[in-house]
Amino acid sequence: MHNNFKEIQKFDQWWLWIILLIFPILSLGDYEGNGINFNYVIIGVLIPLCFYFLELRTILNKNGFAYQFFPIHLKYYKINFDEIESIESVIYRPIGDFGGWGIRFGFKAKAYTTKGNKGVMINLKTGRKILFGSQKSKELEKAFNYYLKNYSSTIMK
Repeated sequence: MHNNFKEIQKFDQWWLWIILLIFPILSLGDYEGNGINFNYVIIGVLIPLCFYFLELRTILNKNGFAYQFFPIHLKYYKINFDEIESIESVIYRPIGDFGGWGIRFGFKAKAYTTKGNKGVMINLKTGRKILFGSQKSKELEKAFNYYLKNYSSTIMK
């Protein structure tokens, strides 16, 4: 049975890009009466550029679950199946529960999200909880359940 899962998510909301593109436009203004401040222009261009490259990459296969929030994470981080207590597909409140999207630290869990309000909560045996936002949360949950049921910790060593 083929249950591999891969998802790449970006910050591609239209409303976010309107806000982000206001920065370069505003940075061209002469607000101090001394001409255009090129430091503001550089910052105004760098902020949208950073958001353009941000991606949440998740992979689930027989070797475990790997994630990367590129370019903040330069390598993938792995969660082995034997570290997982349980998982569940969830609907969360991005602003209410975590203060927004991105890499967030909430009172109950750490979150990696880019958009939307659906994801998979991974409950680790250590007691930590990590939420991964997903546009395919039911599919991810189904793949997780398959691997958690069919693969023992010996495979992960």
